[in-house]
Amino acid sequence: MKKKRWWTAAALLVAAAAVFSGCDSVPPLWMLWQQRASISDYRHFDAQPLTRAAAPRVFPVAAAASAALNWPNGANPADAERWVADQGTVALVVLRRGELVYERYFNGFYRDSIGTSFSVAKSVVSALVGIAIAEGRIQSVDDPVTIYLPELLKADERFARIKVLHLLQMRSGIAFDEGYRSPFTDASRFYLSRHLPDRVAGLAIAREPGQAYSYQSGDTQLLGMVVQRAVGMPLAAYATSRLWQPMGAEFDASWSLDSSGSATAKAFCCLNARAVDFARFGQLFLDEGGVNGKAVVPADWVLASTAAQDGLPGADDSARRNIEWRGGRPSSFYGYQWRRTLKLGEGGAPPQPTGDFYAEGILGQFVYVAPATQTVVVRLGRERGAPFWPTWMGELARLNP
Repeated sequence: MKKKRWWTAAALLVAAAAVFSGCDSVPPLWMLWQQRASISDYRHFDAQPLTRAAAPRVFPVAAAASAALNWPNGANPADAERWVADQGTVALVVLRRGELVYERYFNGFYRDSIGTSFSVAKSVVSALVGIAIAEGRIQSVDDPVTIYLPELLKADERFARIKVLHLLQMRSGIAFDEGYRSPFTDASRFYLSRHLPDRVAGLAIAREPGQAYSYQSGDTQLLGMVVQRAVGMPLAAYATSRLWQPMGAEFDASWSLDSSGSATAKAFCCLNARAVDFARFGQLFLDEGGVNGKAVVPADWVLASTAAQDGLPGADDSARRNIEWRGGRPSSFYGYQWRRTLKLGEGGAPPQPTGDFYAEGILGQFVYVAPATQTVVVRLGRERGAPFWPTWMGELARLNP
């Protein structure tokens, strides 16, 4: 048995080396050894910095009595924290009405530990798109993507039919394999590539844009490149000046690149930061994009980007409302790189949106916003864990109004 596993591993290494050889890969041995993404992957990639605010936004620490949490399933605090840690959680931060009511770190993680955002970065890219539109750098969500990335026309003139809006909604019609269990999928190749423009140049059209939802990191990578091209500066630099510093970030952060030579940000996955600053990002959206009365993200963009979609083209209700399914049942409405929670309809009625929305990453990275109780919950993990975290976080928010 051991011999068989050895030969399987060796064959995978040879195949990986062949596919990711030369200048377009991180070391295949690292990929084989790890076999999956990790919150410490930022150590393997080149990166550009995001600089913290000169005067960080301070969240008052709630008094002991008001900071005591009621936990889902009636768990007592000790059992709840043990369970949270057992799910592979490394950080859990809760803000309520602008006060810090809970902040704990687990499994060797600390307050100043850096965690990779994974797809939480998609929601950050969405915010940057909204800012760029407000500044007139991007004219409209209806702009064809080829205004900013004309090189796509060399591959297929149909790229001109894809709008910025289609990318935001994950309705581009581009062929993209989002699988994570193999180094040979498009998602893995994008993640490991040392020259993302080449990967982007190889994208192909699978269907007419705007007809159906299909979650794929390639759409967000194009969005990040649109922003970078439209504003004329690196994505990390734009994020620093327009978002990270204005929202009052406490710590420096970074955005992983494909390589120092290409210097293309991995827009779809790889903002590396501390849990408390992800909480500041959530609070910014809870406050409709403003900090101390100053707009950082336009309020109308906050509302539009986190709203449940409806009335879109499509063959069925799920397509027309951008409904995401998991485990054979509807799980969320997908907005502009954010998810809106839903409740299932009774007696076979269509699902309906609730008031909560969230950003999500593959290993259970969450920035969860519950406006009704003025709550932000951030969870970072080494593992996704057993629960469907949005349901758990929604209950946590409701139990602590």
